[in-house]
Amino acid sequence: MPLSEKIAKAVTLGRERLDLAYGVLSYTADGEHEITGSTVRAGEFAAGTVSDLEETWCRHVVDERELLVVADAGASTYADDVARKASGWECYIGGPIVVDGETYGTLCYSDETPRDREFRETERRFVQLMTQWISYEIEREKHYQTVEAQNERLDEFAGVLAHDIRNPLTAAVGYTEYAIETAPDTVTTRLRTVMDSLDRIEELIASTLALAREGVDVGERDRVDLGRVAREAWDLVAPSNAALEVAESRALTADESRLRQLFENVFRNVDEHCGTGVTVTVRGTDSGFAIANDGPEMPAEIADSLFDDAFGADRGGLGLLIVERVVSGHGWDGAVETGPDETEFVFSGVGTATTAPRPA
Repeated sequence: MPLSEKIAKAVTLGRERLDLAYGVLSYTADGEHEITGSTVRAGEFAAGTVSDLEETWCRHVVDERELLVVADAGASTYADDVARKASGWECYIGGPIVVDGETYGTLCYSDETPRDREFRETERRFVQLMTQWISYEIEREKHYQTVEAQNERLDEFAGVLAHDIRNPLTAAVGYTEYAIETAPDTVTTRLRTVMDSLDRIEELIASTLALAREGVDVGERDRVDLGRVAREAWDLVAPSNAALEVAESRALTADESRLRQLFENVFRNVDEHCGTGVTVTVRGTDSGFAIANDGPEMPAEIADSLFDDAFGADRGGLGLLIVERVVSGHGWDGAVETGPDETEFVFSGVGTATTAPRPA
């Protein structure tokens, strides 16, 4: 249900429940009294009208940030209040709308006729619950719009990255390849170093694009074979310094494409940081799977920052961040244990079965 419909429901439901003439939602954060939702169709209390906040009952709610209850203005301490004459309301009950800790406005119910009895505690509690509900809905909508704007900026960034960086990079790669073919041997070694650097830039661009475009989204999940996905990712990365061992396979419930991406980035990390003669072992666990290698110990500042929303460490690229996003997108838990003899990534909370599905 759109926010506008929820607001309409709140102002109407409260008015009917309390048997009063009006239900009004106002925005006051800019110092004025702007009506954003109302049961009044026309006139000074209709949605879209703006008035002086200092002449309204709502100013008390904004100032005190608590429920204001006036059953009969003429017989109350508010008999001479400027709002009584300015609005014509003799009966008022309203509470603050609070968004992200700040007063956004008020939700109130009112009437030009005094009430013949005080508002009961259940009625006061009802109005408080309505203000809490609308506060929550407005806050959620605000956060949703913020996320949408951030996603749009990320999409724009991804497009700029793909076009404005990849185009000259492609030209640089082409000219470097041509230079390697025609240059003397004393120069080609240096040119191959340039080529390696260009390849690394391409990898960083691909990682950044994946992070910007896919974020934490995980698509449809299916039963996939752990060992098969690991081997396919290994063949794609093709680490020259290591060997893969699948100690125990099993069926997982996962987005296969994102799971393969996780393996690719862990394997690429081994390829780039673990030296030679390394064995990488993939195995199923009771609650998921693990990826271990017998290479050198991972630096403590990197290990401590993983799976803890603390990307502050220099990880040498985006690969491990992408691993974190794949894990969080699935709703899994991730941990890393590292020492002089082994570094192991452990992923738990994964939907598993005891045996792998039959190969097609």
